Amino acid sequence: MSKVMVTLKLDPDQASLEEVRRLLGLAEHELDADFGVVNISPKERLYTVLADPDAAERIRGAGPVKGVYANPRIEPT
Repeated sequence: MSKVMVTLKLDPDQASLEEVRRLLGLAEHELDADFGVVNISPKERLYTVLADPDAAERIRGAGPVKGVYANPRIEPT
C-alpha cells in the first residue's frame, strides 16, 4: 500500500520517528522508517513523514499535524 505525506509542526527535539510515534500514538509499522522525519522548513519547524493512509486519517487534526497530502509516484514521461 502506498504511503501519504503528513506535515507536522514539531520542536527540533521531537523530530525523531520514536517521538513522532509516541506523540501521535502510532505503531512502528505505520510510519516509513526509511523515509524518516524530514525537516521541510527549519524556520517554521515543519517536518514531514510518510504514513499509512489509515493511520494518517486517524491522526488528521491532532495537535502537531498540519496537513495530510497524497504522495503520487512521479515518473518520467
